[in-house]
Amino acid sequence: MWTATEATGTAVGPYLYSAVLALGGFVSSTAGESVDQPGSALTALLLGFTVVPAALMAAALGFQRRYTLDRVS
Repeated sequence: MWTATEATGTAVGPYLYSAVLALGGFVSSTAGESVDQPGSALTALLLGFTVVPAALMAAALGFQRRYTLDRVS
């Protein structure tokens, strides 16, 4: 169960992070180009590195708590 939830989090995490950045108004740039980020993008960066992983871990723990190793008759 742990491997399944870890793999799911690894697969879904980048999509959630990019969605948070998009909602925050993050402006991408190319090499050698400097772009000023709005304050909302900086907040999105912070949330993407703190809240999103914590929420994914909490969801994974929720699934794992429901899974039991009952004896099969």
